[in-house]
Amino acid sequence: MNAVDEVRQVLGGLDPARTAPLCDDSRRGQVLARILADDRGAGTARRTVPRRRLVLAAVGAVAVAAAGGGVAVELYRQPEPAYAATPVMLTYGPPATAEPASTRLRRLAAVAAQQPMPPRPAGTVEHLESTNWFLNSSISGGRTVSAVVPQRWRSWRTDDDAGRMVKKDLPPMFRSDADRRQWKKWGGRVESSEKVHDYAAGEFYSGFRGAVPTDAAALRGWLRAGGSAPQAPVQYLEDAAQLAGVRLLNPPQRAAALTLLADLPGITVTGTVTDRAGRTGEAFSITTNAHGLPAQYTVIVEARSGTLLGYEEVLTTTAGKLNVTIPAVITYRSYLVAEYAAPPR
Repeated sequence: MNAVDEVRQVLGGLDPARTAPLCDDSRRGQVLARILADDRGAGTARRTVPRRRLVLAAVGAVAVAAAGGGVAVELYRQPEPAYAATPVMLTYGPPATAEPASTRLRRLAAVAAQQPMPPRPAGTVEHLESTNWFLNSSISGGRTVSAVVPQRWRSWRTDDDAGRMVKKDLPPMFRSDADRRQWKKWGGRVESSEKVHDYAAGEFYSGFRGAVPTDAAALRGWLRAGGSAPQAPVQYLEDAAQLAGVRLLNPPQRAAALTLLADLPGITVTGTVTDRAGRTGEAFSITTNAHGLPAQYTVIVEARSGTLLGYEEVLTTTAGKLNVTIPAVITYRSYLVAEYAAPPR
C-alpha cells in the first residue's frame, strides 16, 4: 500500500460535511468553561468541524491538513499505537415519544415555525458563537500521536454577505507529556492561536450566502448549490449542522431544516439527551459508512423551539488506524449563541 492509499484508508470516515438560545456574556463563559472542563476530565487526547476540507500534499511522507478545523494527519515511519482518550459519550434516555424520526422531526418543525421572529434592533447583524472540538493526529507507521484542539468560533454577518469570522484554537490537550513532546518535535502547535477573517460584501462563508430558504426542497438545493450531488443522505444532515453554526436561522428557516432532516432516508430517533452545554434536547441520527469508517452522525434539537443545539460524530465499530477506542466521539459542535448584535469594531 502506498502513502496516498494509506491516507485514504485512515481518513475514510473522517470527511464530514459540514441556533442556540440567547445568553449573556457571563453565561457564555460558564458554558465554554464547562465544555472544556468536561473534555479534560474525559482524558487528554481526542477530536470534528464545520465542514472539514482535507488538503493532501505529497512530500516523501504524506501530510494532510484540515482547513478550518478537522483532522490533520502526517505519515511517518515509526513505532506502536497508543490509544487517545475521547470525550465521554453522551447518555441517551428514552425517546420523548414513540413516533418514528420522520414524524417527530415534522412535529418539531411545526413547533419551530410557530416561534416569534427574533427582534432585530437597528444597526445589528447576525452574530453566532459556538464551541467545536477537533482531533488532530500524526501517524507514524503503526503509531498515532493525537492532540485535542478545542475551538471557539465567533461570526458576524451583514445582510450583503460581508462580515467577520474569528476562530480561536485553545491550547491542545494530549494523552501524555511524551505525546506533547513528539507532537512539538514534528512541528505541531502547542499554544493558543486566533485567526480573524474579514469578508467583503458577497464573500461571507462560501456556500451559505444570501437568504436561507424557508422551504425544505428549496433548502436542499441551496445547500448543495455550486457543488456536486451528495454521495449519501447523511451529507444533508452534515450540511444542516454546519449551517446552524454560521447562520442565524429564523423560525421558518429552522422549520425547513428540520423538515429536510425528516425526509432523509435512514434517520432514526436516538433519544432524549443533555448536551455538552447542559441543555436538554432530542437526538436524531444516521448511521452509515458512507465516508469510509462506520459512524453515527447525530443532531440535537431543543423541543420547545426547534433550535439545533449541537452535532456529533461517533465511530461505532472500527477506528481504522486512528488511536481511539471504539465507540469514540470524533467530532462535536455546540451552538451557544445565535442573535442579532452590533458588528465588531
